Amino acid sequence: MEYIAKVTLYHNTKGLIEEGQTVELTKEEVAEYDKDYFNDLFEAVGAEETDATDETVDDKPKKRGKKSEDAAE
Repeated sequence: MEYIAKVTLYHNTKGLIEEGQTVELTKEEVAEYDKDYFNDLFEAVGAEETDATDETVDDKPKKRGKKSEDAAE
């Protein structure tokens, strides 16, 4: 996936990445970072589109696991 660097940094396989530069990172490379730290360093290309969908969490169906457990007893 493509990411935009928020800061200038050195990456082990990509070398020097300048602030504002777009880089392609694999899932494995992303997984090497702590999630919060990665978000401080990079922004996903097209993040404005994904941010809008993240706010619609209420659209997901609610879990009903507890009722099922009570009914089984």
